Amino acid sequence: MPAAARADERAAQKATLFYKFARWAVKVFFFRLLGGFRVLHSDRVPMRGPVIFCANHTSFADPPAVGCASPRPCTFFAQAGLFVPIFGQIIRALGAFSVRRGASDVGAFRTALTLLAEGRALVMFPEGTRGDGVSLRPAQKGVVGLAQKSRAHVVPVGICGAHKRLPKGAKIPRFSKITVVFGEPLTFEGYASSVGADRAKETFGEEIMRRIAALVAECGPPVKTSGETESR
Repeated sequence: MPAAARADERAAQKATLFYKFARWAVKVFFFRLLGGFRVLHSDRVPMRGPVIFCANHTSFADPPAVGCASPRPCTFFAQAGLFVPIFGQIIRALGAFSVRRGASDVGAFRTALTLLAEGRALVMFPEGTRGDGVSLRPAQKGVVGLAQKSRAHVVPVGICGAHKRLPKGAKIPRFSKITVVFGEPLTFEGYASSVGADRAKETFGEEIMRRIAALVAECGPPVKTSGETESR
């Protein structure tokens, strides 16, 4: 084996070990010791092939919650502002890559497609920003486009209790139990076969958010989807 290939293999092994250690440490010291951590239906997660985890978002505790609950390693979108010295290096080593919020980030979209083409699992928050825990924002169009182009399985995820563990503006975590619930996987192609391609482009995001809302209701207070909010 060429020296460069051996070096790449050693680097990959180190990255895997660091990911496993960090995942264990966060699960024990941030989740279990600060109120408990429960995972439901992790057997629904496909163990091979590209997967997009789509979860509700109320707290900075959400990304590590999904990462610790998932039975397979994850990669993450992360706000460009988080890639500051030291912390940025840590989250990059844990599979995060930069995305500009509020802008069409073609580079991040291409990176996500590349990772999914490699058969990786990607964590996304379709709302794009943290919500209030009462209602869910509509899914951003990029989520639908990524699901369509990557042909990945989309796994809805409901997270309960994260907004109590690390509320907006809080710098110190608080005691609360966090529950992560995995839903049944679906694909854009499968959904389009039942409703039609044109309608699927318009409503696939709504279907994802509807499923997320149903999962949140399994572990905590129900949340409204954007359609329910607008009809009231």
